[in-house]
Amino acid sequence: MTVAVVAVVGLLLAAAGLVAVSASRTSTGAGSTPTGTVGPDGATVAPDDAQAQTLTRPVRRYVALGDSFTAGPLIPFVDGSRTRCLRSSANYPSVLGSWLGVRRMVDVSCSGATTADLRWQRQALTEGTDLVTVGAGGNDFGIFATLAGRCVALASGDRAGAPCRDSLTRLDETDRMLLRARRVEHRLSAQLRGISSLAPDAQIAVVGYPRIFPAAGTCSALPLADGDYGWADRVQRTLNSSLKRAATQAGAWFVDTYRGSQGHDACAGDDAWVNGRTTVPTQALAFHPYAEGMRATAAATHHLLTGERVSPRMRRLAERRAAVHPKGALTLRGQRFIAALFAGR
Repeated sequence: MTVAVVAVVGLLLAAAGLVAVSASRTSTGAGSTPTGTVGPDGATVAPDDAQAQTLTRPVRRYVALGDSFTAGPLIPFVDGSRTRCLRSSANYPSVLGSWLGVRRMVDVSCSGATTADLRWQRQALTEGTDLVTVGAGGNDFGIFATLAGRCVALASGDRAGAPCRDSLTRLDETDRMLLRARRVEHRLSAQLRGISSLAPDAQIAVVGYPRIFPAAGTCSALPLADGDYGWADRVQRTLNSSLKRAATQAGAWFVDTYRGSQGHDACAGDDAWVNGRTTVPTQALAFHPYAEGMRATAAATHHLLTGERVSPRMRRLAERRAAVHPKGALTLRGQRFIAALFAGR
């Protein structure tokens, strides 16, 4: 445990805002980004562009870039070689890589990362990279940190109103959070250009965020003021739109995990793919995906890239693989220790 304690101290400093939330390339052309979704029951549905070509296999080298919604904090098992990133062996890149039969998968996703951090993550790219997935943007301008931190705090003083939305709306009625979400497009576009130059033959897929806020109603797992739920959901939809536009400009593909995750938001109880405000040791950090959410994202990405549905057998194999403790990963006891530290912050 001594090693874990030392690593966790660095983790807490590096991810200060985390709990608050933090084969060859097929050219599609700007303005025609193929989009795949995952259905409400976890089954994948066809991409919007039925004529889109699919990923050429075998995939020799797959590089995954992104933030905590890619890394999968506290989903067993956490990579012990870079503990501060809380990167799970059962996150969607790991599941996707196994389904695609990738020869070498390089996952450099890191909890707390912004689009600016893609600059150091993309050092893992090579000219021989066949596939790149990118999932980032929610930590830019403190978007998720504000929704899960400030908005939850303000709710206690005005449960029936919309105190967070009101506090972030200027006198001229300009919504500062929507502006922040729109600004992510420019930031991600710049990073995607860099990714394309470093991995010129790679298929690039930008992965959007699954639904966090319910379509209607409220819940204790996500304790916002009544009037802030719909607004927070609008912020998330605007963010996903920015990611999709950036993908379009770069000629990359976009994986829409939002539409198909209806009924699996943080208020969905046992059906939730995203955790609520309470960290669940060895399952998920607060406001982050569960293992089932990761498998759903992997399924949507897999179908978009290959045109093939994920079979029940593939799903079972993914669940079994997730239960195997990889060499060098933290023990469950170590993960519980990390969870306790976050819970005490």
